[in-house]
Amino acid sequence: MRPRLPLHLPFAGGPQPDHSDCRKTSRVTSSGRRAQATEIAFQRREHSIRADLGLLKEARDFGQRAAMELGLPDYAQQQVKLALSEAVTNAIQHGSSSPDSPIRIFASEEAGALVIEVVDTGRFVPRVTRRGDMPESGRGLEFMRLMMDEVDLRPTRRGTLLRMVKRRG
Repeated sequence: MRPRLPLHLPFAGGPQPDHSDCRKTSRVTSSGRRAQATEIAFQRREHSIRADLGLLKEARDFGQRAAMELGLPDYAQQQVKLALSEAVTNAIQHGSSSPDSPIRIFASEEAGALVIEVVDTGRFVPRVTRRGDMPESGRGLEFMRLMMDEVDLRPTRRGTLLRMVKRRG
């Protein structure tokens, strides 16, 4: 018989954890029962990279992790990851003047939806193509619109802001 180790309760007799940023939620399980859960509020976060395609995986992982932490289903996490990959690739290739230019990525929650913003230092100039043309590049925004629920691109005083929204379900 193995000796019994003392049970360690990290909060027993000590300060209790702060749960002020938690909210009670409920969901219906596969058996049809309602289950209570406590979710930690999604905190706005930021990730910055240099304009280097070798750092693209960092950006993709940041987006997928944010989608997972917000509770988006697996397929939606992959859509966020793909759209963010395209957005950051565009920011690196078209929105930066040097490999040291910063690309900033923000993730936040609005009304239960994941909001991803990509900010670069470039100036976006939309291209006009003739009907029927299939350029080798220039389809990234349309691709992002297929993956996300909203995509908005706008110039700022310091560069370009791409805002994408992915809703649950």
